[in-house]
Amino acid sequence: MGAQTGTLRTIIEVDGGRDRELVLKVYPPSGNYLNDGHRIRVALPDFSLPDSELDDQTLVKVSGSEDQSPDVPIPVTTAVPSGDNLTITLPAGLAARVSTGEYLIITIGKGTGILAPETPRGFDDHEKGYPIGITFLGESGDSEHVAADKNVVVVKNPVSSTVPGATVRMELKTHANIKIGSNEEIVVDFSGPSEDASFDLPSTITPSRIKIRSNETFDPADVLVQGDQVTLTIPGGKTVDAGDYTISISQLARIKNPFAAGTPKIKIRAIMPDFEEDVITAVILRTTTVSPAAGPRGSQFTLQGKGYASGTVTVFDGEDDEIGLGETLASVKTNRGSFSVKLTARGSFRLSDDAAGNPRRLYTVNTRDSNGVTDSTAYVIKSSMSFAPSTVGIGDTLNVSIEDWEDSHQEVAAVHIGGEEAWTAEPFEYTECIEYQGAAHFADDNGEVSFVVAVPQGVPPGEQTVAVYGHEALEHYYNDEEGRTLVDKKACSDIGPNGSKGNATGKRLVIKVKKDSAALVERTVEIVAESLTLSPSAAVRGQRVAISGTGFTKATGGRNDIEAVSINGRPVVEDVSGFEVSITGKFAFKVTVPPEAPIGDNEVRVEGWDHTLGQATLEVLGADITLDPAEGRRGARVELTGAGFIANEIFQAWYGDGGDVFEGDIHLGSGRADSRGGIEFAFDVPLTAAVGRTQKVTVVSGLGGRDDDSVVRAEAEHTVPTGTITTTPDRVSPGGRLTIRGEELPAFSLIRSIDLEGRDITPVPLLSTDRDGAFEAEVTVPDVEFGDLMLRIDASGVLVTHIVEVGPPPVSGDPAAVFELLIRDGVLVRVWLLEASTQEWFFYDPREAFAGFNSLETIERGTVVVLIVSEDAEYRGQSLSAGSNFVLVG
Repeated sequence: MGAQTGTLRTIIEVDGGRDRELVLKVYPPSGNYLNDGHRIRVALPDFSLPDSELDDQTLVKVSGSEDQSPDVPIPVTTAVPSGDNLTITLPAGLAARVSTGEYLIITIGKGTGILAPETPRGFDDHEKGYPIGITFLGESGDSEHVAADKNVVVVKNPVSSTVPGATVRMELKTHANIKIGSNEEIVVDFSGPSEDASFDLPSTITPSRIKIRSNETFDPADVLVQGDQVTLTIPGGKTVDAGDYTISISQLARIKNPFAAGTPKIKIRAIMPDFEEDVITAVILRTTTVSPAAGPRGSQFTLQGKGYASGTVTVFDGEDDEIGLGETLASVKTNRGSFSVKLTARGSFRLSDDAAGNPRRLYTVNTRDSNGVTDSTAYVIKSSMSFAPSTVGIGDTLNVSIEDWEDSHQEVAAVHIGGEEAWTAEPFEYTECIEYQGAAHFADDNGEVSFVVAVPQGVPPGEQTVAVYGHEALEHYYNDEEGRTLVDKKACSDIGPNGSKGNATGKRLVIKVKKDSAALVERTVEIVAESLTLSPSAAVRGQRVAISGTGFTKATGGRNDIEAVSINGRPVVEDVSGFEVSITGKFAFKVTVPPEAPIGDNEVRVEGWDHTLGQATLEVLGADITLDPAEGRRGARVELTGAGFIANEIFQAWYGDGGDVFEGDIHLGSGRADSRGGIEFAFDVPLTAAVGRTQKVTVVSGLGGRDDDSVVRAEAEHTVPTGTITTTPDRVSPGGRLTIRGEELPAFSLIRSIDLEGRDITPVPLLSTDRDGAFEAEVTVPDVEFGDLMLRIDASGVLVTHIVEVGPPPVSGDPAAVFELLIRDGVLVRVWLLEASTQEWFFYDPREAFAGFNSLETIERGTVVVLIVSEDAEYRGQSLSAGSNFVLVG
């Protein structure tokens, strides 16, 4: 038989404390170790083994992995436990049964008395299981071969989480030594040695949250929660056979882990004579965490613990579990096994590699509970960066200092400020090729590094990020004279002399930070510019603004003192060559606000010949117009004033819906804004303006072929009233005279028609409104029905309406109204009334000559009067003869 052909890894899952079958797999080193009488030592640390040799040797068997007839498991000759080891003697003829390259199967069955460890391990990670070692022993015992194969026993945790106080699901694999019948009860006892060590149970549990798996799966008929015990009733017709069975409890049952860490016992028994109680061990782990997990030196973090003993927890730093002088950080009481305290990352730090082998600086924090149990955790100290000065100008140098620089990132190979390259080192492989090389900066033994960089010219003022990169973030390639990327060649002959990064062939070496590379450390710095003064500080587009400043330098060699002036990133239209800086560094000049400058704050930048930068904020004002009056009839005069338009620019005004002013709106005229963007304009409301509607007056400037960004527009609403009608008297009778007055109608418009409830009462000749849109007419009310009637008037197409009250003459009141119809017909001569109490006569005469002499001012219904009429007539059904008539009024 040859050597093994591989390495086996076998995971065996068992329940703690159980006498269960273990099936092990291992490659023999050679067939020589399988001869008759050879032995195999199985190391079972952490297991409980019996004290004497097994009586029943058939409980331990061996076989090959291939199914060769008659290759069946063969009982070993002997199985002798000793300490943590079980030594078995192989049966005769085994070597002939195991083929070359075949692994060996060792089965340790039930009944051996070998018990698994009680403490669960490996629930989340099989690597944490209990290992089993296998050693092949030579015939004389003087040679040993330890197998490389891995057999691991995992004792599963019956609860789904080891976190104290967590709501869990449970998988309780238990055993019944006798059958549990229908309507019998199973008690699951969750009590612990103390209140904190017992499971937290709800007041009730729905039966559907629990499953019992034996010969079949079913829900308990009833679940009773009493204190720390849960009693399950077996339903009628269901049983649990003797042997293994499982009680599964859903997380929805709301059972919580104990608040104290430890190994609580879950006891299961049936309320039956001779039933043996089963005990299942769970594991609840203490947890100690920091949040956040990392930060710079001096930052704050929260230390939280769960599963601690009741009482006080002492928090201290240091590298050991002894509390030294000055190491105590806090003392905090636990609440249901938990505590939380805020700490600051100050003190000593240590270097430690993470899982990937990268070194980290750790600040260790220790805890000690009231039972004297000590734990430790660590806060990761991240690199921090500081600047001098704290604010810096564009083109100025910035002193950068980094603390707690990780060992694996000790070189600083590139620095970006505001996304712009501030400095980049050469690749290491070109050290010998270039005489001038930007060497990387390295941290000292304390993890500190400092260097100086200049702020690039393209960095805008304000808060900008300083990002530091290591060599792993750099890439390099060649460009030809036209900027095309060439194939990378790492040869000194491709590099020009004296660090020129080029040669006669025109190749140039490009070194830059790779796209999307993560910075090793970042922090923001305030980039400042020289202060400028603007006059005015708020202006309109096209307005002249004075800019003055200090701190600039007068140019030499014929260069312009001022290199560029921009507002919101757009160059001003002025020729900057005429802008001069004095010997003392002062300057003053005027520029025009670009027509495209947006409304609101705009950055004004002045750049000197040496890249000195000045900055200020200019508020660009928006346009607005006001109408006086905002309401008026057609043809009425309106005064328009506005501000915020393009200075000295022609503006146009329109009247209409304000949509597309070129489509359908009425052009009112044009004008020119003053030097500050103000406008004054007067117009007459168009004679075609819609009556009774609100229209828009729109003023636009900057249409001289410019794009939309340069157009300034403002709107205001104007209303043309519908027109008003008044009538006198307030109440009129058929045949009576009605005076109609109209106002706010179109000026000089023809009154085409007047009708009352469809009856034409238009006077002849036709009337027209005056220049103020007013007219007055007197009409006779036709014989119409009584009530509130609609009066309609058409003034050159503008329709206005009014309600007129029409009814019979009154039966009391003013004699002129009471006897209106007799007066209208011209037959009433005089009315006489005798006042009975005074025997005094009063009279009313409708003729104009008697208007100042009439003594009868009012008449009451039921009064008897003398009516003198000039001819026969009728009054309210009473016949009158020419001459005097006694009449009862009403």
